[in-house]
Amino acid sequence: MIIEHDELSTLVPHSGKMFIIDRISEADAKAWKIESQTKITRDFMFYDEKLDAAPNYACFEIIAQTISALTGLYARENGLPPNMGFILSVSNLHFEFDSIKEGQIVTAQAQREAAVDNVYSFTAELFLDGKPAGSGKLTVMEVAE
Repeated sequence: MIIEHDELSTLVPHSGKMFIIDRISEADAKAWKIESQTKITRDFMFYDEKLDAAPNYACFEIIAQTISALTGLYARENGLPPNMGFILSVSNLHFEFDSIKEGQIVTAQAQREAAVDNVYSFTAELFLDGKPAGSGKLTVMEVAE
C-alpha cells in the first residue's frame, strides 16, 4: 500500500513545514507495520544551511511521524478518527551518521511490539539511501481529542 503526501495529511496531526514525511511505501495496519520515505531537500524543516545538510536528530521526528501515520491508518481502517499521540519514552536510539545531505532518502520502518490500553511500544529502523543507518524504540500514548 502506497500513500502519498497529500493523503497522509489525513492520517497525521501535522501540517505545513512540520509535516515532513513524503510517502508511505508499505503499510499493514492489521500487522502494525509501516515504512515511510522522506527525501531531504533545502525546504526540509530541519535543513541547516551552515551544515549544508539536516542533522541526524531530524530522523527522530521522521520516526515519530511514521508511527503517527500507522496509528492514523489503523484508526481509518477501523472507522475511527485519528487521535493525537504523545511520546512517553525513547530508548536505544542511535544513528550511524551525523547528517543527511540534500537529495538523500531516509526510510523509516516501524513495528508495534506491545500494547497496553492506549500505550504502544514500537521498534524502528532507519535506512539512509537503502543502507542500515540507525534504530530505536519509542513508547507512545494515544489520546482522544
